[in-house]
Amino acid sequence: MKGTVIKTVGNLYTVETENQIFKCNYRGKNKLNNRFSNPIVSGDIVEFIISDKETGIIEEVYDRKNYFLKKSLKDKKAHIIASNIDQTLIMASIKSPYTKLKFIDKCIAASFYYEIEPIILFNKIDLLNNNEKRKLDELISIYNKLNIETHTISIKENTNLKEISKILENRSTLLIGNSGIGKSSLINYLSNKSNQKTDILSLKTGRGKQTTTFSEIFKLKNNGTIIDSPGFKDFYFYDIEKNDLKFLYPEFKIENKKCRFNNCNHVDEPNCVVKENLGKSINIRRYNNYISILSELI
Repeated sequence: MKGTVIKTVGNLYTVETENQIFKCNYRGKNKLNNRFSNPIVSGDIVEFIISDKETGIIEEVYDRKNYFLKKSLKDKKAHIIASNIDQTLIMASIKSPYTKLKFIDKCIAASFYYEIEPIILFNKIDLLNNNEKRKLDELISIYNKLNIETHTISIKENTNLKEISKILENRSTLLIGNSGIGKSSLINYLSNKSNQKTDILSLKTGRGKQTTTFSEIFKLKNNGTIIDSPGFKDFYFYDIEKNDLKFLYPEFKIENKKCRFNNCNHVDEPNCVVKENLGKSINIRRYNNYISILSELI
């Protein structure tokens, strides 16, 4: 029987068919791919055999359209966040908690690498004073110039949430963001059945506490699906290499061809057109994040 994995907890997988949900394990032969720390993930289409009325055994994982990877800090293997994704919804805030621009840029680069459309969603706009609103407008301008879709919401005040519901309609969306950013609250609004646990920020650190510990798919009111992932404040690329990164920055694409050297990485090479355009067509903050991310790569 064919089904979709909608939740993974350890070696137990919740698989949904057209009219039923099964709790499944998988056979040992599926563990042979040593590249991944988690061989089966939310979003996977699988073939399984039924053991009884509510349980089964996964026999095969069908080829994935795409996936979103990060490096597992435990064993340095590839950790799959989710698979078969139409778009990533990168949830951020400039206050309570503050999302680093580098985190956003990493999520965008990884989305482009795995051929997933990135969308940025700024939450908690109700908390912003006039100066902070200007800073947010500046950030939005940076990404809009790159043709990256951006939206602003306040879950607390129910601002612009219907607009977000529309962009998720009939699509499979991976939700990414720091702990405490409001992912669970957003899903509770968008989904009829979700009752995700939410938590307040840590008074000591000002950052969120992780309330989601595994990836899970929720059906939305508009026939879309959203994949909730555990919150993380940073992550490391797994298979993206130094020479790949420059092609994941849209603003570099035209300038890449104009540099003196074809393999220019825009760091300290002579006659680099990207560096010549810093503060012009190339945003300095984005470039500084590029250099920082580049230093993490092999």
